Amino acid sequence: MREEGIVIETYGEFAKVEAKRSLSCEGCVSKDMCKPGGGSSMIVEALNPIGARAGDRVAFEISRGVLLKSSFILYLMPVIFILTGAWIGGEAASIYFPSGNKEAISAVSAAVFFILSIMVVVFLNRYFLKNVKYKPVIKEILYAPSPSPK
Repeated sequence: MREEGIVIETYGEFAKVEAKRSLSCEGCVSKDMCKPGGGSSMIVEALNPIGARAGDRVAFEISRGVLLKSSFILYLMPVIFILTGAWIGGEAASIYFPSGNKEAISAVSAAVFFILSIMVVVFLNRYFLKNVKYKPVIKEILYAPSPSPK
């Protein structure tokens, strides 16, 4: 996914880029890496291998692999956990409570597994935030303002 924005600050190998939120932001798990910039903008911490400076208009990318992984984690993993929890609850109810209400035990087990999936998603989100390979990368400087004469 390619986006454009303006570099507002650089530090070390990173840059903070202010960009407009696009429709693709809503479905992105990595959107937690983007801090609100006010209104319809966001501030993204991106790798800056090309040496963009404050004020430069840049194009940055988030790899498709990161988007696919994050979408799987956010949307499919909780569903898989719920279905697994319901199945385990139903099997356990059949073995340990043969005359009991299997559906209620299955539902409680699914709820427990859903809560567990939320904890896993939070843990993985923290991992993604710290790992450099999941950060956006500045690919091109689109416009660099000329330095003002002194």
